[in-house]
Amino acid sequence: MKIYPLSILLCCFINNALAEDGHYTQFVGASGVIDWTKASVEAIGYGVAPAGKNPKVAPLLACRAAIVDAQRNLLESFQGVRVTSTTLVSNYSLTSDIVKSSVEGTVQGALIKSRVNRADGSCKVMLQAPLKGKISKSIYTDLHKKINSAFNIKNFLSGFISSAHASQINNHSKQLEEKVNKLTKRITEIEALLLNKTEKNNIQGVSEITGIVIDVRGSNFIPSLDPKIRASNGNVLYPNKESVSAIIDSGQLVSLFASQVDFAMDHPIVGNSPLLIKANKTWDNNNTEITVNSLDSKKLIYLTKNKKLKNTGVIIVLD
Repeated sequence: MKIYPLSILLCCFINNALAEDGHYTQFVGASGVIDWTKASVEAIGYGVAPAGKNPKVAPLLACRAAIVDAQRNLLESFQGVRVTSTTLVSNYSLTSDIVKSSVEGTVQGALIKSRVNRADGSCKVMLQAPLKGKISKSIYTDLHKKINSAFNIKNFLSGFISSAHASQINNHSKQLEEKVNKLTKRITEIEALLLNKTEKNNIQGVSEITGIVIDVRGSNFIPSLDPKIRASNGNVLYPNKESVSAIIDSGQLVSLFASQVDFAMDHPIVGNSPLLIKANKTWDNNNTEITVNSLDSKKLIYLTKNKKLKNTGVIIVLD
């Protein structure tokens, strides 16, 4: 019988415990950690009391200094949270007073998860604050406004051409939009006719799903506040406009993230009958957007048409 050192056994136990946890975490900032499964950010701070203070109050002063340090680290950590493949929360804080205010307010209201007075007289504090809620609402609202303004031709051109011309262009835009909608509807009808009986049954069978788990392990996909699921032609399948509105109203994230499929499938946010989708190809080298195959695309389109994605929980499983 082999006898292993206690340190090796403890190391193996700890590693296994972490592996079975299923949470997806990411280090950010000087001492911050994003838990993408809980949608929260944590940061540690250290502090010492000023010299010459009464020994009875020194521990309290040390912890007060540790809280200030932890808040500074937590703010830095929030600024480093990824929104898209090319932007961080810090980008939105610079351009939006609402986002900046929501981040600062969330940091000020962070919970003290632990506070330890150490033997050397210093204090160690851990703070935790939610990524969902005020911060996610402000960022999604800002994103939503930018998307809408990008397609608002009338407003874009109003400063350069006469209002009469803008009105004409707006009318042409509406006519073009109607034609595109009719064409899209027709294409959808044709696609439905081309589906064989097995595919129809597979798609209609997802109507009772309670959530979606997307396994993207094996790809270079990374977590963000604004992940997108696309069809092979680039069309965004999730989140659609209806889903975005519901997400903003609820203060939830577009998706949570996990490190294990079984853990994700059992997570309460996806309910008792989640749909499992496998995808391993990112869209156009964008590592916050993933492409799904034709059948899974049709499933998501079917769910969208039948308004099943509005309040559906989504978890993306990463390596």
